[in-house]
Amino acid sequence: MNNTNLILENEQDWHVVGLIVQGNPRKLAKIQTALLTVEHTEIPTFDEKTGKLVVVMQSHDQHLLLDNIESIKDIDGVINVSLVYHEQDEKKHSGLK
Repeated sequence: MNNTNLILENEQDWHVVGLIVQGNPRKLAKIQTALLTVEHTEIPTFDEKTGKLVVVMQSHDQHLLLDNIESIKDIDGVINVSLVYHEQDEKKHSGLK
């Protein structure tokens, strides 16, 4: 993941989601490769035997994040995607200049 892209643009809200992705264990390497092409996506851990991956995605745009989550379902070998965590960091604008 490219950490230089994690700067909050214009102090917008920032969303972090945790997912469990169930995939075909024989296609796990291809699933991992496809997931890691999505900007601001990490795979902290996975189980090769069961084909389960823990995936963390981040974005300043909740709609883009939802689209990225939905696109995981189209990756060859993915069986199921479950959202298990969502956090929104709201930036407070003080009005000070």
